[in-house]
Amino acid sequence: MSIAFGGIKAATNLSFAAQPGQITSVIGPNGAGKTTVLNVIGGFYRPDSGGVRLGNRELARAPAWTIARAGIARTYQTTKLFGTMSVLDNMLIALRCGRLGGMLSSIASKENRLAAEALLDFVGYQGTLATRAADLAHVDRRLVEIARALAMRPRVLLLDEPAAGLMRADKDALSTLLRRIAGFGIAVVLVEHDMMLVMGVSDHIVVLDAGICIASGKPAAVRSNPAVIKAYLGGAVVGRPRTVIRQGARDPVLIALKLTAGYGAAPVLDDLALEVRASETVAMIGANGAGKSTTMRALAGLLRPVGGEILLDDRSIARLEAHRIAASGLALVPEGRQVFPELTVHDNLVLGAYCRADSDLDASIAAMLKRFPRLRDRLQGRAGLLSGGEQQMLAIARGLMAKPRILLLDEPSLGLAPAMINELFDILAELRDDGVTILLVDQMAALALTIADRGYILESGRVVRTGDASALAQDSELEAAYLGRAEAER
Repeated sequence: MSIAFGGIKAATNLSFAAQPGQITSVIGPNGAGKTTVLNVIGGFYRPDSGGVRLGNRELARAPAWTIARAGIARTYQTTKLFGTMSVLDNMLIALRCGRLGGMLSSIASKENRLAAEALLDFVGYQGTLATRAADLAHVDRRLVEIARALAMRPRVLLLDEPAAGLMRADKDALSTLLRRIAGFGIAVVLVEHDMMLVMGVSDHIVVLDAGICIASGKPAAVRSNPAVIKAYLGGAVVGRPRTVIRQGARDPVLIALKLTAGYGAAPVLDDLALEVRASETVAMIGANGAGKSTTMRALAGLLRPVGGEILLDDRSIARLEAHRIAASGLALVPEGRQVFPELTVHDNLVLGAYCRADSDLDASIAAMLKRFPRLRDRLQGRAGLLSGGEQQMLAIARGLMAKPRILLLDEPSLGLAPAMINELFDILAELRDDGVTILLVDQMAALALTIADRGYILESGRVVRTGDASALAQDSELEAAYLGRAEAER
């Protein structure tokens, strides 16, 4: 199966089989094409070539409702329950399997109600049937959505990051549930970033990188595959050592103490602590879902911390609004770049300096164009017409225009071609040598550590290792954070 969006190939000649009674996991780094694959299987996208077969039936170009009735059910990264309906009514909608008829009351037979209760009990839901879906706790929303998918009586169950936002105990219970579901002969196709869960529950794993299958097989074989390790950790190809060595102690610019933050009831960060000293580049690394971007958003004021403290130059900023934090000297270059596409490159740069008191913008813009020469010929062009790599350079330049005390870079390499990634990291190495204080989050962990002074490894919202970047690059904890631990395998 192949599918592309414009010039971006989301999947290329991908082939795999999900067997009845087994859990087949599809994994890979950010942008690998995992959710796209589920969307093709479920009929939300139509492939450019290739097919999707359920038994002997071709479904690749059938509408989504036909595919659902044929026996393929799914859950989503963000739960898609009917929020204004009760838990029971969500179940009854699924139990009718698309059959026409009257209102919900007409299908709320004793038989259907008992079936709904049995499925909810099976998945471990312990709440009431009358609760509105929008009022459910996060873990209960996950369980009800799985129960609703099972109410479709599927032959194949597609699960898109079902463990996202769950506590460790809930993830352990989810692992048991997935094995029970497979035990009824259902083919489970799992997309999940929690490698401990994946390695412990999977019968077969398919690894994608940029839409291409780079490995497949049993968990132990996949976990030790060099191509998989490189895809998750990145290749250290910059090879640019620090040219300026700064000796002696330096005061911290940014400190986080016992930081707790998240979305809804389940915290993503749990007593997280870190510090970044002046003129230092610090890499914060870990698997998807470890809490890296959540940390960046909490530091920048885009997500209000539940607990803990954040200090910028010894001043508390944990309760400040985001624009006041930016004016205090913290500049976030967000994941996904987020330039203003309809404005020119020049105007994007000017907006980066909105909180500066001085008016010497021309000199600053000239310095940015010298540092990012690709932007010079495009200065008066629309930012939305730049390539992905050029937009990333513009986003970094826009952040630097604020002359920040610290620059936060969230996934700058995401979605970029290898040559562009190398060029970008050369620029980041130059910023490091020029004494710019940087906190860097990037999926290319090994690459990030080549330009960093120190690093933090995050796992499930906690720091599990910190130290010198070169030492962390050789630490077994790094590989375990991205690919799970060997003892987790079945």
